Parts: sequence; structure tokens; C-alpha cells
Amino acid sequence: MKKILISFFFVFLLMVQPVKAQPLVHLAFLIIPETTTATTNMNMNNTPPPSSSGVIFVDQSKPFTITVDDGYSRPALKKLITLKKQYGASFTCLLFPYGAALKDNEDLFAQLINLGCEVHNHTYHHIYFRNTTAEQQKEEILSTDQAIEHVYKLAKQKRPNIKYFRPPGGFYDLNTIRICKENGYRIMLWNVITEPNGKNLSVDERARYIYSAPKGSIILLHSKERDMDALSKALPVLLKHYGIPAH
Repeated sequence: MKKILISFFFVFLLMVQPVKAQPLVHLAFLIIPETTTATTNMNMNNTPPPSSSGVIFVDQSKPFTITVDDGYSRPALKKLITLKKQYGASFTCLLFPYGAALKDNEDLFAQLINLGCEVHNHTYHHIYFRNTTAEQQKEEILSTDQAIEHVYKLAKQKRPNIKYFRPPGGFYDLNTIRICKENGYRIMLWNVITEPNGKNLSVDERARYIYSAPKGSIILLHSKERDMDALSKALPVLLKHYGIPAH
């Protein structure tokens, strides 16, 4: 009886504690990315979620995927627009603005959609899903979902069938997984970041993280001018490495 009670206690703890992202370990992929440059600001000692949760850390179907979080800086977004005009469909670009920033910059996000970028969900107020109720999480996700629908209508484009959610800071729990599943979302995290452990790196250092990313990497940038400058330096190296023409 005592053993049963102890087992129940540990299961209960797992259910109520948030899962902190572990970008280098994803059970849905059989091979962990082989790299010394893929970095994260997450604690690598936590237990990853089961593969059935559908959480994505890498995407081996593409050479690399550029993702840009937050979306609050208009100068940074304008630099990204310039890059998409220059390189077109040469690189996959997924945008994860939080809802309030998306609403403030709808015109720029509509331009990015028409240039081939996709807009996905990053909560409405950029809150970390730590000590949050299921109702709070659902409100954050669904409010942003409505904002995304609006910007796709503004761009006069069809929203992609696959919808991704990226929890700020990589924090999520079983409620997050359930809410995403019920509303047609998959959780996308990352395995490479330009600000490991929150470090304020130079443009050249950030660029090095980008162009050193292993094949299949999901690369996390933020809507900062420094990150866009780093992407501008790194893209020619990545495209040349994979033999992708700029178009």
C-alpha cells in the first residue's frame, strides 16, 4: 500500500509540474542531432515529454528552418522583409509573434505572409506557462489564433493547414499539450538559438550559431535587428552549404 501511495504521489507531481523544453532530445526522432553548436537556455536535466505529445525540436524534412519569435520590432521586421525579397523561397521562415505584437504590426506581417513566411502562435501576452491554469493557457492561445486569422485575411492568403504553437521560454505542461491538440496545434520548439542562456552576443557570434546549425535544425531568432543582421550574414553560407540557389 505504501509503495502504491508513493507511486501515485510522483505521478501527481509530473502532472502538475510544467515541462521545460529540452531542444536536443525529442523522442519522436530516433537520432539526436549531432552538433556541438546547437544550444538552448533550457535545463537539459529535465525529463522530455513522450513522443506521443507531438512536440517538435528538429525537422529533418528540410535542410534548416528559420523561426523568428515575438515580432515587436518594426525595424527588425523590415529587415526580414528585405531578406525575403532577396532570397525568396530559398529558406523556410516561420514567424511566432505574440498576439499583441502581431496586432501592432499587422501591415508588416501581411507583407511577410505574401513573401512566403508563415505566421504561428506564441501566446497573446508572451506569458510563460508556469503556474498558469488551463483556462489562462487556452485564452492566450485562442486570442492569438483569432489575431492570426485576421492577419491572413488582411494578406488575402489562406492560412496553412498545419498550425504551430511555441510556448514562451519553452515552458509547457500537460494542459498545453491537450489544448493544442484540441485546437489543431502542434508544439514547435527549437534546437539552435542565437541567444544561448540569454547571452547578449555580437552579430558575428549569432551568425556563427546560425550557419553552424546541423541539418534539420529549427533555428530560433528573435525580432531584433541584431538577429536579422546575423541572419543576413549566415544565409549565404547556409544556402551555399546545401546547394540551394537564391530565388
